[in-house]
Amino acid sequence: MSDQPSVYLAGPEVFFPEDLRIHIDGSKKAVLAEFGFEGLSPSDNALDLERAANPAQVIYDANQTLMDRATALIANLTPFRGPSADAGTIYELGYMLARGKPSVGFSVCNVPYNKRVESEAEVDANGAAIEPFGLCDNLMLDCGLARHGGTLVQGERAYPATGFAPEDFFDEELFRRAVRHLRSQMG
Repeated sequence: MSDQPSVYLAGPEVFFPEDLRIHIDGSKKAVLAEFGFEGLSPSDNALDLERAANPAQVIYDANQTLMDRATALIANLTPFRGPSADAGTIYELGYMLARGKPSVGFSVCNVPYNKRVESEAEVDANGAAIEPFGLCDNLMLDCGLARHGGTLVQGERAYPATGFAPEDFFDEELFRRAVRHLRSQMG
């Protein structure tokens, strides 16, 4: 175990093809190391899921152990499988904020959440209201991070009609900005 502060890397990358996931994890960990942080990825868990009675619970428990060990969190909140961030990543962000751990989010997308849901509409196709605030994602993410001293850093990519391809989820300079915010938040 390192004496460096450690950063849990939340995001949907665990669902990406292995080669790409390994590349992104490695790139993030290299940047974190430059700033004096140790990166902790859910993919670091060596789990024997073949023999597990409940593989989902084993994954959850291992990820929670990593989050408990981590000093801080950086969450990839790029829209995943729809107009909002990955649900598991959102949970992890809330968990870390509730534990009082410094947290920063980033999204490669520059299109506000409400525009991703229904371009100019105030309600969606089912008649449900759409948050009109022009934030990066749901107000609970943007405002939650801000209330706890963090931020949600946005990139420059437009939101594609088909959603982001796995290879478009990482932007090294954007991630560096997120790490700089985290470093300043931690003093």
